[in-house]
Amino acid sequence: MEFKLTLLGGWWYSAFFALVNLFFIFMNSKTRVKRLFRFPKFKSNAEKIVSYISVILFTRGLIFLTVFIPIDFHLFSFIMGTSVFLAGLIFYTVATNNFLTTPENHPVTRGVYKHLRHPMQVLSVLMWIGVSIATISWLILAACIIQMFLSYPFLIAQERECLERYGESYNNYLSNVKRYYLF
Repeated sequence: MEFKLTLLGGWWYSAFFALVNLFFIFMNSKTRVKRLFRFPKFKSNAEKIVSYISVILFTRGLIFLTVFIPIDFHLFSFIMGTSVFLAGLIFYTVATNNFLTTPENHPVTRGVYKHLRHPMQVLSVLMWIGVSIATISWLILAACIIQMFLSYPFLIAQERECLERYGESYNNYLSNVKRYYLF
């Protein structure tokens, strides 16, 4: 794999992802945005450290990495990767909107959240898998696979906090909606 800074690099995908997030930041109140980026309470230092590594690797590391990976313009990989990325980005946008428009005193259980307990995280991984296909980057794909395991403590901490905050209604939600869609 070749690393180089080019106008036709994977950074375009990161730029679109960043623009979507900036849109939500600027179009919503500080309270809502703060809720979106808030970390849950962690039970242990290990849970906290793994969660921070996960966030740094995935949000900062992948965005930085795509700056130096050119897009592979072989028709199949480019179209397939870009399609996967765009599908993930569209549903990520819907999930983010579902989260931000749900009152803080209610669990988020509508829209994409009817089918996934952590759609923003799952769809982010899907988007980056699309980028790995479009750039034919095994490094990005490996980071996605690692992220799936590293994010687990963060997701558990989020669920634990929601269970404390929303009680029985969230417990019912946990019983009926899968964490990762397929399992």
